[in-house]
Amino acid sequence: MRYRIADDVAWVSQEDLDGGDVPTAYLTRVPRGMPILLEGSGCVVWLALADGGTLEEVTESAAAMTGANVEEIRDDVADLVDQLVVIGVVREE
Repeated sequence: MRYRIADDVAWVSQEDLDGGDVPTAYLTRVPRGMPILLEGSGCVVWLALADGGTLEEVTESAAAMTGANVEEIRDDVADLVDQLVVIGVVREE
């Protein structure tokens, strides 16, 4: 199964705004979604989802961005991706 950011989601990362210390992404479903803030590791997973991919690919990308061990973050990444699917900002293909 592959995952990707839903077509009706608008988002921006903090690097695009001011490049602060903590990775941050702001996202919403348009036109009437509630704003969502993802900080730290949540933002890293979001950025890994930006290119789409399998759960393993997303996990490996997040690990590469942070220097984390893939095995140590696998369950947390899977949990967050599942939550993002449930709220409709990520699609399963």
